[in-house]
Amino acid sequence: MAGALDGIRVLDLAQGSFGYAGRLLAGFGADVIKVEPRGGDPLRAWPPFAADHPDPERGARHLHLDGAKRSMVVDLDAREGQALLRRLVREADALVESFTPGHLAARGLDYDRLVESRPDLVMVSITHFGQDGPYAQYAGGEIVDAALGGYLYLTGDPDREPVKPYDDLVLQHAAVHGAVAVMAGITHRELIGEGDHFDVAASEAALFLLGGMAQTYHFDGRVSKRVGARLTYANPLYPYPSTIRPCRGGYVHAHSNNRHIDLLAALMQGVGMEALLDRPMGNADAIDEAMDRWMAEKDKFEVVRLAQEMRLPFTEVLTPDEVIRDPHLEARGFFVELEHPAAPGVRQPGAAAMLTGTPWRVARAPVLAEHTDEVLGDVLGLDRAAIDALRRDGVIA
Repeated sequence: MAGALDGIRVLDLAQGSFGYAGRLLAGFGADVIKVEPRGGDPLRAWPPFAADHPDPERGARHLHLDGAKRSMVVDLDAREGQALLRRLVREADALVESFTPGHLAARGLDYDRLVESRPDLVMVSITHFGQDGPYAQYAGGEIVDAALGGYLYLTGDPDREPVKPYDDLVLQHAAVHGAVAVMAGITHRELIGEGDHFDVAASEAALFLLGGMAQTYHFDGRVSKRVGARLTYANPLYPYPSTIRPCRGGYVHAHSNNRHIDLLAALMQGVGMEALLDRPMGNADAIDEAMDRWMAEKDKFEVVRLAQEMRLPFTEVLTPDEVIRDPHLEARGFFVELEHPAAPGVRQPGAAAMLTGTPWRVARAPVLAEHTDEVLGDVLGLDRAAIDALRRDGVIA
């Protein structure tokens, strides 16, 4: 069955975690052509690797973020490579890139030049700080963008330094913005007949994600503080507890709200909880101690089962191996094994969204330059002699 974006062709020049934008578009059915430099996207060199064997085709991040894409290698530093990309742009609906501002312009491949090849092109540039402004040429990264977006300041314990969240959540969040921009741009073109250039900054995506912190300061001048495992701020709809507490062999996220808080005393009998719930925020430390006493001899699965039976929204904090074996994800078929010539039998996430009429496309990541000849033949109509000539000249690989 055709995907939701079937018939849409996207040139993906984004690298690293920003490549998540192309992964989403490919999953929704777009023909995403990953245009890589010689040696491939640096993402291919990121660990971990299948069977702990470093190889540009076996990196877990590449296998996931490049799934369902086609790969070709084009030397964009060569004039012939730049001309080849412009020819590809004529046959594409959108282009996604993540180069430092000015990099493509120096090669005649910026938006103003590319629209000469395709006037209604939708182009999305995903960078750390955007296309202009004082920081535009600064080097960035996950922790940099999280810090400048205010996200880092609120993560961690109140008496310690800020803590970086796991993985590249901010960068991949910016990539989601990029994917949405592509779909919005294509919709706009279909309605109005015009393309557009979208400027996505990861540091701003972090701020957009965390608007509550900035809004709190803007409206009442209050600077939010790190609160460890607790909610960032008190909410009358969600009085304490909302926190992570230890139990036997693990941790549980213990959550309540004003409809359930009285049930907490019924669940945790014999630890003095009843006397604490009249002022839950004021008694937060004492509530923590009471919960710790009640959970001390129970494992996290028992705690969650007992709480959920009373409709208290508790959940286990799962370890990575427990996530892989989680019966809920198993029942939904979330993890899949895709046959890959260099990394067979590796389990990885399947679908970002469960669709019915336009199903998510599950397909393996490409080997470097696997589809160069196929794209040049199918998309540009080049014959074998022309492709061989480009390869002899070092334009493609």
